[in-house]
Amino acid sequence: MRMNIIRTKNLTWIDIKDPAKEDLQSLKQNYDLHPLVLKEILPRLDYPKMENFSDYLFLVIFYPFFDKETSSTVPFELDIIVGKDFIITNHYRDIMPLSALFHKCNLYPEQMQELCAEGPGGLLYRIVNEIMLACFPKLSHIKQNIDEIEKIIFKKQNKTAVSQISLVKRDLIGFERIIEPQKLVLQNLVQECKTFFPSHLLPYFHNLNNTYEQVRSILETNKNTLSAMETTSQSLIDTHTNEIMKALTVFLVLMYPFSLVADIFSMNGQFLQWTASPQDFWKVYGLMFMGFVTILIVFKKKKWL
Repeated sequence: MRMNIIRTKNLTWIDIKDPAKEDLQSLKQNYDLHPLVLKEILPRLDYPKMENFSDYLFLVIFYPFFDKETSSTVPFELDIIVGKDFIITNHYRDIMPLSALFHKCNLYPEQMQELCAEGPGGLLYRIVNEIMLACFPKLSHIKQNIDEIEKIIFKKQNKTAVSQISLVKRDLIGFERIIEPQKLVLQNLVQECKTFFPSHLLPYFHNLNNTYEQVRSILETNKNTLSAMETTSQSLIDTHTNEIMKALTVFLVLMYPFSLVADIFSMNGQFLQWTASPQDFWKVYGLMFMGFVTILIVFKKKKWL
């Protein structure tokens, strides 16, 4: 476990990474945490939530992290316990926006005073807001990938396009799975803010919901754009396949007179008028060629070629 603590006149911020049971027991003794809270911190949860324990709030939110190895977005859990004069953050992986905020407070006293001036409620807003704001660069990266896919599609690099669409779709699905369930938590946080925090902080928590809606809207736009790109790619693939099938069909039909005449003259020749004639080859070949030209003319008139 790694525990870091920042103390100001009216606030204590404890940040914990990868806690053990005995560490959480220490927190329980110092801050009188309910056993249910400790039980839900260990082991990790798979869903966001928020509960009011009268003296403090317990929140679980998730930070969307892009895993380059799998080209997908995965959730990093962040547990937050907010009391009247303390805030505890617990996580199992490094969460960059949270670490940046903590180090800013730790290294720069004036920043610490500014960020902690509004007490636990103000700091809670800043932590969740940093998590939400960190979504925008990731969404921009997804949009850039979609723009690249568009270029690939219209260069007719169909195999590459299909592969890239699958990767970006996987990323979008992972991102949506993380963001979507947190809507209810942010809405409930606004309701709890009315009684748990000073009233002047209420607009800040409303702003969190507005930021969430922006993230959700951009995510939906990217999702719809990718779906349109996938449809376009599939349409181009189908058109290309149809052109190949058309070419093969025309080739087979044009070759049919050669096959037909060859089959006829490969039969027993005693009943055929041209049998054993010195000009057999040229007569048979002429019939084949005439059939070929006739079918070609018909195809041209029908505008099938």
